[in-house]
Amino acid sequence: MDKKFIQNLREIIRIFDREIFFQNTASCCNGISLTQCHTLLEIEKNSKISISELANNLSLDKSTVSRTVEGLVNISLVDRVIPKENRRKAILNLTENGRQVCGTINYTNDTYIEKLLKNFTSSEREEFLRLFKKLTCNMAEVRQVSCGC
Repeated sequence: MDKKFIQNLREIIRIFDREIFFQNTASCCNGISLTQCHTLLEIEKNSKISISELANNLSLDKSTVSRTVEGLVNISLVDRVIPKENRRKAILNLTENGRQVCGTINYTNDTYIEKLLKNFTSSEREEFLRLFKKLTCNMAEVRQVSCGC
């Protein structure tokens, strides 16, 4: 592969990474951390998820996810339910406040993405989505994890 292409792509990714950092900081409202933000959104996507499943989905260790969830429980954004049939497996659900915070995060990010892609044609958006998904799946594959692609 052309070295100049690789250098240009790396520079673009660095700029992209910085911009995403600023957007993530802006969209994670209510004083929650980026990890808590991702945790909330993953619980929203997969209601009634266990800490082990959540850790796997976020590619984080179980102890990090447990601490993150504990913080979210303490600020009333997540509930832990212990099922009677398996007392060792806590199930996580968003509280009403948690759903509201996710709604705000989703709205902020959706609005941001709409602004970013406003000058793209429909076919450019579809092609971008296809290629970006391919890139992120390749990234997960290089890291040797499944991305569900």
